[in-house]
Amino acid sequence: MRIGVDLMGSDTSPQVLFEAVLQAVDLLESSDTLVIFATRDVVDSLSVNLFLNKKNQIEFRIVKDVISMSDEPLLAVRQKKKSSIVLAIKELKKRSLDAFVSAGNTGALIATCALYLTKFPGIQRPALLAVLPTQKSSVAVIDVGGNISCKAHHLAQFAEIGSAYQACNLDILAPKVGLLNIGTESKKGTLEVRQAYEMLKDKQNENDLKGLKRKMEFVGNIEGKDVFQGKVDVLVTSGVTGNVLLKTAEGVASFIFDELANSQNAFSNEGKKYFEKLQGQFNYAEYPGAIISGIDGIVIKCHGYATARAMYNSIKGAITLHRKDFLSKIKDRL
Repeated sequence: MRIGVDLMGSDTSPQVLFEAVLQAVDLLESSDTLVIFATRDVVDSLSVNLFLNKKNQIEFRIVKDVISMSDEPLLAVRQKKKSSIVLAIKELKKRSLDAFVSAGNTGALIATCALYLTKFPGIQRPALLAVLPTQKSSVAVIDVGGNISCKAHHLAQFAEIGSAYQACNLDILAPKVGLLNIGTESKKGTLEVRQAYEMLKDKQNENDLKGLKRKMEFVGNIEGKDVFQGKVDVLVTSGVTGNVLLKTAEGVASFIFDELANSQNAFSNEGKKYFEKLQGQFNYAEYPGAIISGIDGIVIKCHGYATARAMYNSIKGAITLHRKDFLSKIKDRL
Protein backbone atom coordinates (compact mmCIF):
# COMPACT_ATOMS: atom_id res chain seq x y z
CA MET A 1 0.00 0.00 0.00
CA ARG A 2 1.27 3.44 -1.00
CA ILE A 3 -0.42 6.56 0.42
CA GLY A 4 0.49 9.98 -0.99
CA VAL A 5 0.65 12.95 1.39
CA ASP A 6 0.82 16.58 0.22
CA LEU A 7 2.87 19.00 2.34
CA MET A 8 2.44 21.97 0.02
CA GLY A 9 0.00 24.82 -0.59
CA SER A 10 -2.01 24.84 2.65
CA ASP A 11 -2.31 27.43 5.42
CA THR A 12 -0.36 25.08 7.72
CA SER A 13 3.42 24.82 7.56
CA PRO A 14 4.87 21.69 5.90
CA GLN A 15 6.80 20.98 9.09
CA VAL A 16 3.57 20.69 11.11
CA LEU A 17 1.98 18.44 8.48
CA PHE A 18 5.09 16.27 8.47
CA GLU A 19 4.59 15.61 12.19
CA ALA A 20 1.42 13.78 11.15
CA VAL A 21 3.40 11.71 8.67
CA LEU A 22 5.81 10.59 11.38
CA GLN A 23 2.91 9.54 13.61
CA ALA A 24 1.10 7.78 10.76
CA VAL A 25 4.07 5.51 10.04
CA ASP A 26 3.01 3.49 13.10
CA LEU A 27 -0.25 2.64 11.27
CA LEU A 28 1.59 0.95 8.42
CA GLU A 29 2.48 -2.66 7.81
CA SER A 30 6.04 -3.51 6.87
CA SER A 31 5.41 -3.37 3.10
CA ASP A 32 3.51 -0.05 3.19
CA THR A 33 4.90 3.36 2.26
CA LEU A 34 3.95 7.00 2.74
CA VAL A 35 4.91 9.00 -0.35
CA ILE A 36 5.52 12.65 0.56
CA PHE A 37 5.13 15.41 -2.05
CA ALA A 38 7.16 18.55 -1.28
CA THR A 39 9.64 21.01 -2.76
CA ARG A 40 13.38 20.48 -2.37
CA ASP A 41 13.60 23.36 0.11
CA VAL A 42 10.92 21.81 2.32
CA VAL A 43 12.50 18.35 2.22
CA ASP A 44 15.88 19.84 3.15
CA SER A 45 14.30 21.70 6.07
CA LEU A 46 12.88 18.56 7.65
CA SER A 47 15.03 17.07 10.37
CA VAL A 48 16.48 13.79 9.13
CA ASN A 49 17.03 12.62 12.69
CA LEU A 50 13.28 12.67 13.35
CA PHE A 51 12.55 9.91 10.88
CA LEU A 52 15.88 8.15 10.51
CA ASN A 53 14.49 4.95 12.01
CA LYS A 54 11.38 5.14 9.80
CA LYS A 55 12.94 6.22 6.50
CA ASN A 56 12.33 2.84 4.86
CA GLN A 57 8.60 3.61 4.92
CA ILE A 58 8.82 7.28 3.94
CA GLU A 59 9.54 8.19 0.35
CA PHE A 60 9.87 11.70 -1.08
CA ARG A 61 8.68 13.10 -4.40
CA ILE A 62 10.28 16.44 -5.21
CA VAL A 63 7.88 18.95 -6.79
CA LYS A 64 8.87 22.14 -8.60
CA ASP A 65 5.57 24.05 -8.55
CA VAL A 66 3.29 25.02 -5.68
CA ILE A 67 -0.42 25.74 -6.08
CA SER A 68 -1.33 28.31 -3.45
CA MET A 69 -4.70 28.89 -1.82
CA SER A 70 -5.10 32.13 -3.77
CA ASP A 71 -4.44 30.58 -7.20
CA GLU A 72 -7.32 30.27 -9.66
CA PRO A 73 -7.89 26.48 -9.70
CA LEU A 74 -8.14 25.61 -13.41
CA LEU A 75 -5.41 28.03 -14.44
CA ALA A 76 -3.11 26.72 -11.75
CA VAL A 77 -3.69 23.10 -12.77
CA ARG A 78 -2.85 23.93 -16.40
CA GLN A 79 0.20 26.06 -15.64
CA LYS A 80 1.67 24.24 -12.65
CA LYS A 81 1.94 20.68 -13.91
CA LYS A 82 4.89 19.92 -11.65
CA SER A 83 2.87 20.75 -8.52
CA SER A 84 2.21 18.24 -5.75
CA ILE A 85 -1.51 17.99 -6.57
CA VAL A 86 -1.10 17.32 -10.30
CA LEU A 87 1.81 14.90 -9.92
CA ALA A 88 0.09 12.93 -7.15
CA ILE A 89 -3.23 12.59 -8.99
CA LYS A 90 -1.35 11.38 -12.07
CA GLU A 91 0.35 8.72 -9.93
CA LEU A 92 -3.04 7.79 -8.49
CA LYS A 93 -4.37 7.34 -12.02
CA LYS A 94 -1.44 5.04 -12.87
CA ARG A 95 -2.08 3.12 -9.61
CA SER A 96 1.39 4.07 -8.38
CA LEU A 97 -0.51 5.40 -5.36
CA ASP A 98 -3.46 3.80 -3.58
CA ALA A 99 -4.72 7.05 -2.02
CA PHE A 100 -3.80 10.73 -1.70
CA VAL A 101 -4.28 13.23 1.13
CA SER A 102 -3.96 17.01 0.71
CA ALA A 103 -4.74 20.20 2.63
CA GLY A 104 -4.11 22.34 -0.44
CA ASN A 105 -6.33 24.34 -2.81
CA THR A 106 -9.74 22.60 -2.87
CA GLY A 107 -10.74 23.83 -6.31
CA ALA A 108 -7.43 22.78 -7.85
CA LEU A 109 -7.63 19.35 -6.22
CA ILE A 110 -11.16 18.71 -7.49
CA ALA A 111 -10.34 20.09 -10.95
CA THR A 112 -7.30 17.79 -11.22
CA CYS A 113 -9.37 14.78 -10.15
CA ALA A 114 -12.01 15.66 -12.76
CA LEU A 115 -9.34 16.03 -15.47
CA TYR A 116 -7.28 12.92 -14.80
CA LEU A 117 -9.41 10.37 -12.93
CA THR A 118 -12.32 8.38 -14.32
CA LYS A 119 -15.71 9.26 -12.88
CA PHE A 120 -18.07 6.48 -11.86
CA PRO A 121 -20.74 5.57 -14.43
CA GLY A 122 -23.70 7.94 -14.27
CA ILE A 123 -21.78 10.51 -12.19
CA GLN A 124 -21.03 13.80 -13.95
CA ARG A 125 -19.29 15.75 -11.18
CA PRO A 126 -17.00 14.84 -8.28
CA ALA A 127 -18.31 16.10 -4.94
CA LEU A 128 -16.92 16.58 -1.45
CA LEU A 129 -18.38 14.26 1.16
CA ALA A 130 -17.85 14.92 4.86
CA VAL A 131 -19.05 12.87 7.83
CA LEU A 132 -20.59 14.61 10.86
CA PRO A 133 -21.70 13.16 14.21
CA THR A 134 -25.39 13.00 15.15
CA GLN A 135 -27.41 11.80 18.15
CA LYS A 136 -27.77 8.36 16.55
CA SER A 137 -24.89 7.72 14.18
CA SER A 138 -23.00 9.65 11.51
CA VAL A 139 -24.44 11.63 8.61
CA ALA A 140 -22.64 11.94 5.29
CA VAL A 141 -23.08 15.46 3.92
CA ILE A 142 -22.57 15.85 0.17
CA ASP A 143 -21.57 18.32 -1.29
CA VAL A 144 -19.59 20.43 1.21
CA GLY A 145 -17.73 22.72 -1.18
CA GLY A 146 -16.88 20.95 -4.39
CA ASN A 147 -19.56 22.51 -6.61
CA ILE A 148 -20.76 26.09 -6.29
CA SER A 149 -23.90 25.53 -8.37
CA CYS A 150 -25.76 22.27 -8.93
CA LYS A 151 -28.53 21.17 -11.26
CA ALA A 152 -31.25 18.84 -10.02
CA HIS A 153 -29.69 15.79 -11.66
CA HIS A 154 -26.37 16.55 -9.93
CA LEU A 155 -28.12 16.51 -6.55
CA ALA A 156 -29.81 13.22 -7.46
CA GLN A 157 -26.39 11.78 -8.34
CA PHE A 158 -24.97 13.02 -5.03
CA ALA A 159 -27.74 11.06 -3.31
CA GLU A 160 -26.59 7.91 -5.10
CA ILE A 161 -22.95 8.49 -4.13
CA GLY A 162 -23.77 9.35 -0.51
CA SER A 163 -26.01 6.32 -0.02
CA ALA A 164 -23.36 4.06 -1.54
CA TYR A 165 -20.77 5.49 0.85
CA GLN A 166 -22.95 5.08 3.94
CA ALA A 167 -24.01 1.57 2.90
CA CYS A 168 -20.32 0.63 2.96
CA ASN A 169 -19.44 2.77 5.98
CA LEU A 170 -22.37 1.79 8.23
CA ASP A 171 -23.09 -1.61 6.68
CA ILE A 172 -26.77 -0.84 6.02
CA LEU A 173 -28.79 -1.90 2.97
CA ALA A 174 -30.84 1.25 2.35
CA PRO A 175 -29.46 4.44 3.93
CA LYS A 176 -31.97 7.19 4.62
CA VAL A 177 -31.40 10.17 2.31
CA GLY A 178 -32.69 13.73 2.75
CA LEU A 179 -32.41 17.01 0.85
CA LEU A 180 -31.29 20.01 2.91
CA ASN A 181 -34.00 22.64 2.52
CA ILE A 182 -35.76 25.56 4.22
CA GLY A 183 -38.80 23.43 5.00
CA THR A 184 -40.01 19.85 4.80
CA GLU A 185 -42.75 20.52 2.22
CA SER A 186 -42.04 19.25 -1.30
CA LYS A 187 -42.67 22.67 -2.88
CA LYS A 188 -40.14 24.51 -0.69
CA GLY A 189 -36.71 25.68 -1.82
CA THR A 190 -35.04 26.52 -5.11
CA LEU A 191 -36.15 25.14 -8.47
CA GLU A 192 -33.18 22.74 -8.52
CA VAL A 193 -34.00 21.34 -5.08
CA ARG A 194 -37.70 20.94 -5.93
CA GLN A 195 -36.78 19.12 -9.16
CA ALA A 196 -34.28 16.90 -7.34
CA TYR A 197 -37.01 16.05 -4.82
CA GLU A 198 -39.30 14.86 -7.63
CA MET A 199 -36.49 12.91 -9.33
CA LEU A 200 -35.59 11.01 -6.17
CA LYS A 201 -39.23 10.38 -5.26
CA ASP A 202 -40.11 9.18 -8.78
CA LYS A 203 -37.12 6.85 -8.94
CA GLN A 204 -37.98 5.32 -5.58
CA ASN A 205 -41.62 4.80 -6.61
CA GLU A 206 -40.52 3.31 -9.92
CA ASN A 207 -38.22 0.82 -8.21
CA ASP A 208 -40.97 -0.10 -5.74
CA LEU A 209 -43.37 -0.83 -8.62
CA LYS A 210 -40.74 -3.05 -10.26
CA GLY A 211 -40.22 -4.91 -7.00
CA LEU A 212 -36.55 -3.90 -6.81
CA LYS A 213 -34.77 -3.72 -3.48
CA ARG A 214 -34.20 -0.16 -2.33
CA LYS A 215 -30.58 0.99 -2.33
CA MET A 216 -31.67 4.12 -0.48
CA GLU A 217 -34.74 5.38 1.32
CA PHE A 218 -35.56 8.93 0.26
CA VAL A 219 -37.28 10.63 3.18
CA GLY A 220 -37.75 14.06 1.58
CA ASN A 221 -36.60 17.48 2.74
CA ILE A 222 -34.64 18.02 5.95
CA GLU A 223 -34.29 21.32 7.79
CA GLY A 224 -30.94 22.32 9.24
CA LYS A 225 -32.19 21.99 12.83
CA ASP A 226 -32.93 18.29 12.27
CA VAL A 227 -29.57 17.30 10.77
CA PHE A 228 -27.92 16.42 14.09
CA GLN A 229 -30.88 14.44 15.38
CA GLY A 230 -29.86 11.56 13.13
CA LYS A 231 -33.00 11.53 11.00
CA VAL A 232 -31.00 10.73 7.86
CA ASP A 233 -27.81 8.88 6.99
CA VAL A 234 -27.11 11.07 3.96
CA LEU A 235 -27.75 14.80 3.58
CA VAL A 236 -27.71 16.10 -0.01
CA THR A 237 -27.07 19.76 -0.80
CA SER A 238 -25.13 22.10 -3.07
CA GLY A 239 -21.49 22.87 -2.32
CA VAL A 240 -22.17 26.39 -1.07
CA THR A 241 -24.93 25.43 1.35
CA GLY A 242 -23.08 22.32 2.49
CA ASN A 243 -19.89 24.26 3.18
CA VAL A 244 -21.80 26.91 5.13
CA LEU A 245 -23.51 24.17 7.16
CA LEU A 246 -20.20 22.44 7.88
CA LYS A 247 -18.32 25.55 8.96
CA THR A 248 -21.24 26.96 10.93
CA ALA A 249 -21.53 23.67 12.81
CA GLU A 250 -17.80 23.76 13.57
CA GLY A 251 -18.03 27.38 14.74
CA VAL A 252 -21.04 26.82 16.98
CA ALA A 253 -19.49 23.68 18.48
CA SER A 254 -16.23 25.54 19.14
CA PHE A 255 -18.09 28.43 20.82
CA ILE A 256 -20.13 26.12 23.06
CA PHE A 257 -17.15 24.01 24.13
CA ASP A 258 -15.01 27.08 24.82
CA GLU A 259 -17.74 28.45 27.06
CA LEU A 260 -18.14 25.12 28.86
CA ALA A 261 -14.37 24.80 29.27
CA ASN A 262 -14.38 28.06 31.21
CA SER A 263 -16.92 26.56 33.61
CA GLN A 264 -15.28 23.17 34.14
CA ASN A 265 -14.64 23.89 37.82
CA ALA A 266 -18.39 23.51 38.33
CA PHE A 267 -18.36 20.01 36.82
CA SER A 268 -18.15 16.77 38.78
CA ASN A 269 -15.49 14.27 37.73
CA GLU A 270 -18.12 12.36 35.75
CA GLY A 271 -19.26 15.61 34.16
CA LYS A 272 -15.73 16.43 33.07
CA LYS A 273 -15.30 12.98 31.50
CA TYR A 274 -18.56 13.38 29.59
CA PHE A 275 -17.53 16.88 28.47
CA GLU A 276 -14.21 15.58 27.12
CA LYS A 277 -15.96 12.72 25.30
CA LEU A 278 -18.50 15.06 23.72
CA GLN A 279 -15.81 17.56 22.79
CA GLY A 280 -13.92 14.81 20.96
CA GLN A 281 -17.03 13.89 18.99
CA PHE A 282 -17.34 17.43 17.63
CA ASN A 283 -13.65 18.14 17.07
CA TYR A 284 -13.06 18.23 13.30
CA ALA A 285 -9.43 17.19 13.82
CA GLU A 286 -10.65 13.78 15.04
CA TYR A 287 -12.32 13.01 11.69
CA PRO A 288 -10.86 12.27 8.27
CA GLY A 289 -11.14 15.21 5.91
CA ALA A 290 -13.72 15.37 3.14
CA ILE A 291 -13.65 12.57 0.58
CA ILE A 292 -13.68 13.59 -3.08
CA SER A 293 -16.39 11.19 -4.15
CA GLY A 294 -17.63 10.01 -7.54
CA ILE A 295 -14.13 9.34 -8.89
CA ASP A 296 -12.11 6.16 -9.32
CA GLY A 297 -9.56 6.95 -6.65
CA ILE A 298 -9.30 7.61 -2.91
CA VAL A 299 -8.62 11.32 -2.40
CA ILE A 300 -9.10 13.06 0.96
CA LYS A 301 -9.14 16.84 1.34
CA CYS A 302 -8.18 18.29 4.75
CA HIS A 303 -8.92 21.77 6.02
CA GLY A 304 -6.50 24.35 4.64
CA TYR A 305 -5.60 25.14 8.25
CA ALA A 306 -5.32 21.48 9.26
CA THR A 307 -3.49 20.64 12.47
CA ALA A 308 -1.07 17.75 12.69
CA ARG A 309 -3.85 15.78 14.40
CA ALA A 310 -6.29 16.47 11.58
CA MET A 311 -3.75 15.43 8.93
CA TYR A 312 -2.93 12.28 10.91
CA ASN A 313 -6.60 11.27 11.03
CA SER A 314 -6.98 11.98 7.31
CA ILE A 315 -4.02 9.72 6.52
CA LYS A 316 -5.53 7.12 8.84
CA GLY A 317 -8.86 7.48 7.03
CA ALA A 318 -7.19 6.95 3.63
CA ILE A 319 -5.44 3.83 4.92
CA THR A 320 -8.71 2.45 6.32
CA LEU A 321 -10.64 3.09 3.08
CA HIS A 322 -7.99 1.28 1.05
CA ARG A 323 -7.81 -1.68 3.42
CA LYS A 324 -11.61 -2.01 3.34
CA ASP A 325 -11.53 -2.17 -0.47
CA PHE A 326 -13.73 0.91 -0.48
CA LEU A 327 -13.57 1.68 -4.21
CA SER A 328 -14.65 -1.81 -5.28
CA LYS A 329 -17.58 -1.75 -2.86
CA ILE A 330 -18.72 1.66 -4.11
CA LYS A 331 -18.49 0.55 -7.75
CA ASP A 332 -20.52 -2.57 -7.01
CA ARG A 333 -23.11 -0.54 -5.14
CA LEU A 334 -23.50 2.07 -7.87
